[in-house]
Amino acid sequence: MKIKRQSIRAKLNIVVLTVALLSILLLGVIALTALFRMRATTININAGMGQQAASDSRQMLEDQAMDQLKSIAALKAETIDAQLQTIMSQIDVLAAAAEELYATPERFSAIPVSPADASTQGTYTAQIVYAERTTPQQVAGEVGLLGNLTIPMKKATEYLSGAGTTQIGTESGFIIMCDENAGLKVDLGHLEPTERSWYRMAADSGEMTWSDVFVDSYGRGLAVTCGKPVYGPDGQLRAVLSIGSTLDDISSSVVNTSIGETGYVFVVDHSGDVIMSKNIELDAAGHVTNNENLLESQEPSIQAAAQQMISGGQGVIEANYQGRAVYLAYEPMHTVPWTVVTVIDVEEVLSPSVAGEQRIQALTQEAGADIDQFIRLACLLFLAAVLIATIIAIVLGNTFSLRLSKPIRELETGVENISGGDLDYQLNIHTGDEIESLAGAFNTMTTRLQTYIQDLTAVTAEKERIGAELGVATQIQASMLPCIFPAFPGRPEFDIFADMHPAKEVGGDFYDFFMTDDDHLWVVMADVSGKGVPAALFMVIAKTLLKNHAGFQASPAEVLETVNNQLCESNDAGMFVTTFIGRLEISTGQFVFANAGHNFPLVRRQGGDFDWLKTKPNFILAGMEDIHYQNHEITLSAGDRLFLYTDGVTEALNPAQALYSDDRLIQTLNQPEVRTMGIEALISYMKEDIHTFADGAAQADDITMLVLEVK
Repeated sequence: MKIKRQSIRAKLNIVVLTVALLSILLLGVIALTALFRMRATTININAGMGQQAASDSRQMLEDQAMDQLKSIAALKAETIDAQLQTIMSQIDVLAAAAEELYATPERFSAIPVSPADASTQGTYTAQIVYAERTTPQQVAGEVGLLGNLTIPMKKATEYLSGAGTTQIGTESGFIIMCDENAGLKVDLGHLEPTERSWYRMAADSGEMTWSDVFVDSYGRGLAVTCGKPVYGPDGQLRAVLSIGSTLDDISSSVVNTSIGETGYVFVVDHSGDVIMSKNIELDAAGHVTNNENLLESQEPSIQAAAQQMISGGQGVIEANYQGRAVYLAYEPMHTVPWTVVTVIDVEEVLSPSVAGEQRIQALTQEAGADIDQFIRLACLLFLAAVLIATIIAIVLGNTFSLRLSKPIRELETGVENISGGDLDYQLNIHTGDEIESLAGAFNTMTTRLQTYIQDLTAVTAEKERIGAELGVATQIQASMLPCIFPAFPGRPEFDIFADMHPAKEVGGDFYDFFMTDDDHLWVVMADVSGKGVPAALFMVIAKTLLKNHAGFQASPAEVLETVNNQLCESNDAGMFVTTFIGRLEISTGQFVFANAGHNFPLVRRQGGDFDWLKTKPNFILAGMEDIHYQNHEITLSAGDRLFLYTDGVTEALNPAQALYSDDRLIQTLNQPEVRTMGIEALISYMKEDIHTFADGAAQADDITMLVLEVK
């Protein structure tokens, strides 16, 4: 039986026409079924999307409200801290002046201080009140000496906004007060300064202390007092200096802060009492008549938040407060143990979300009606399209079959060559349609692949070169720091160990220790601003200068002054370095040191705990020329240890962005098992504790530690 031959074109034409007709018919059946199913699905999807959008909107509004509440609370806390810090600064200045008077009385002339005078009422004046146990003749010399403080006290009282009384009470039994209420004190009689609450709290604590909030005795509302002890050159308590301040300005700032229509701000003290709020009512004497304590709240979440507040915590919660559903955020202050709290009604925050959800539901219903109308129209259009498509397939099928068969074979050949790795192969197809564009895309792809491979090779080589150079830089920097331990095996009088772990390949922290003669050991701990290569280069310069100048028998302060001026020269990059430098005289244990803006070190006496070696730090190096640095001196005995570190230790972060902190550092060092460790084991333990705290978080700064032990 003879079989009739057919060309590829004819076969392709028959196949195209058959497939086209069957596809159109099948598509018609599927499309009609899908349209009706799509109607139900679309309506369900729209409803679901509407609910999701409403939920997302609610969540976004909640997040925004909580963030805003936290920001406002933090800002208010910073503002109040700044106001109270101003008072503390004035007290520091006055207390320092008082200690100077006691230390060098021969340098000052006697200035008398008069008792209260009614004629000076309303004018800032200084008055003196004696204790019943004291006569003016007994303390005339001390009164005349402290009379030199009256002018600074008046200026401080006038300068401070809301200041009440600036006063200094003495152990010898008199009080010098400076305010504008002298006329109210004419009949005051005797006052025992050592029994005054502000005197006792400062004297008992031994440091600057804030009182609880109290009602001002002159009818000026709520007030607080800050006091600081004054010591003589023999270290004995001589007096307490205090400044009382009304809370009118702070309270006004809090009360007048509004958040939206229902939000407001209030302040809670360390006992959980609300001490400033728009809801507080005062009687004629200035006493609070509607006391509120958050610890006594009937709402468990408010009680829990209050516990966090008095512990110095911060956070944001949703709770029921005063019969209203609210968002509540709280932020601790740093100057006094108070907490700033912000609240706003949940209903106000979520009202846009509720309105939006209602609009979405209405739009979903309208969308359902529109879809029904669209389906009816789509059915008519589809039937017309099927008819037109069938005619076009018959007319154009024959033409396309010829045009498609040849270039498709050429594409197949080209793809096989290119996939086989022949990137020089080029397709030569000119059909004027997508197949020609596809052929051009293949040609472009081969050209770009060739270029990409070349570029990738060059980039890989460059990265390997940079990596190798950074590796060498890391080795060079490590070799510049003393790294052989024990460092002085022939000197049994002391032992020293140090370690530095940079955050990048190279870092800006550095330590150093060296002997300039047989009896003097120098130690250095420093932190250059920034990280990476720039900080490492600056570190090399600073380390070299410090060591070079320490060899000229200069004191630590003189070394810092010389190096600071040299580093300031041509410091166009604006970099700086914090530095702690000390010199130990081995034969006597005398340790002279100076601090250029660096972290306070810790010192542990034999058998005791580590404690801060706090001094007034001087300015950083390379920040400003001709800075004067001050020497400080302590004596280190056998068994004493000195712990130096950089802020990479205390500012290490965990995944929750919490700091390792000064408190954790000193607590860890004073653990019983740590106190008995050798100095190398101690540093290893500290590194492991910091690593455990970080819990996988990336190291943000260089970590450097050094321990010196007198044997």
